[in-house]
Amino acid sequence: MAEELKHLIEQIQKEGVEKASAEAETIVSHAKEKAAKIVAEAQAQAQDMLKKAEIESAAFSQRSAKTLEQAARDLLITIGQGCEKVVTETLGKEVDSALSGETLQKMITDVVLQGEGGATVAVSEADKAALISHCANIAKQSGKSVELVSDNEVLSGFKVVFEGKNVSLDYTGEAIAESLASFLRPELAKTVSGIAREQISK
Repeated sequence: MAEELKHLIEQIQKEGVEKASAEAETIVSHAKEKAAKIVAEAQAQAQDMLKKAEIESAAFSQRSAKTLEQAARDLLITIGQGCEKVVTETLGKEVDSALSGETLQKMITDVVLQGEGGATVAVSEADKAALISHCANIAKQSGKSVELVSDNEVLSGFKVVFEGKNVSLDYTGEAIAESLASFLRPELAKTVSGIAREQISK
């Protein structure tokens, strides 16, 4: 009887240990699966975050590059406009200074003689007195009528209108300076851009 009881106890213990061991293995297996799933999800999230960060970084770099390019263009435009203003003002002063005395007389003579018929020459009030006798001489020598008038809009140089023509030829200092500046603008822009490229490449 005692032997049978001992055998029964051992059998119960063995079955209990085996059952506990199986349950433990199941728990460990589930835990491993859950851990693997958590790790996989964490890795996927990390990959997504890394990819998102790379995209945002590339977009930021692109925006920064565009911003810098725009700033550089704006700076070049500002510098170009500043240089153009200085050149135009300098040209204006030089032209105004040149359009006086014998130079002004010769220009008026050449323009009037090349035209057909009589002419009306408009000058500044300051130049009119000095040109009265000169225009009279042109009329006398050419046989053309030359009328000399003052115009408050003419600061230097002159304008001329020929009889029967509706076209006014503008040889004022302002018009000549603007014409010269229009030739210089492309070269000025090229010079400013060239200097900028040299500074960037250093």
